[in-house]
Amino acid sequence: MRLSNPSILLAALLPLLVVACGPANYGKSIYGTAGGYNMTNVHAKPPSLMVARKIERPLYIVLDEAKVKNIWQLQTAECATHSAGCEHFYLLDMQLFVRRDLKTAMENYFSRVEVVVSPADLPTTPHVVADVKIDDLKLNSIVTGALTHVIIEMTWAFALRPSDVTDYVYSFAGTAQSGDSYPTFEAGCAQLVENAIPTMLKKWTESGGIEALRDPKPDAKPDTKPGAKPAHR
Repeated sequence: MRLSNPSILLAALLPLLVVACGPANYGKSIYGTAGGYNMTNVHAKPPSLMVARKIERPLYIVLDEAKVKNIWQLQTAECATHSAGCEHFYLLDMQLFVRRDLKTAMENYFSRVEVVVSPADLPTTPHVVADVKIDDLKLNSIVTGALTHVIIEMTWAFALRPSDVTDYVYSFAGTAQSGDSYPTFEAGCAQLVENAIPTMLKKWTESGGIEALRDPKPDAKPDTKPGAKPAHR
């Protein structure tokens, strides 16, 4: 059989890439994803701060496919030594972390948030640009007695700048992790997102990042009402 469509070929190969050789700290997908897990089934709810006034400029998040892979092949640590507990699988639609989770989080702070795939899609009107990348996504295993705890780990970066400057006014890089216990792998991915985004936002807000992206207010006009005292010079 000849498969000319890459997506069909991938779907055909996925069931062959899953090998489960031992107990882990999560159950298999309740959605029946063949050969892996899908971010579509991850329902993260990261907390966010409340702001009285959103940043006026719209935010455009640039989703560069070279910086944020959509499909990640994962394996447990046991696979390196061919030990019991080795498991290979895919995490699909990882770009939803940007298109859905990151976009939703930033909508709490900006008047409007859009995701574009290229700097060429940015408007000519004033706005804020966000660049994002995922450097690594992997599994770490911790064995406690008869149970292997699989921790999901993501190394990523996020940066912001006004459209009229070339340097970032805020830049973040860090590693986020899931907990060591979750009922399904999708729930573990939700924990990962709920760790990653608030950590980035905390650093941004505490460093004065919100005010740095607001447009400067025009100079206040002097009070010209009758009886108003002139300003001291």
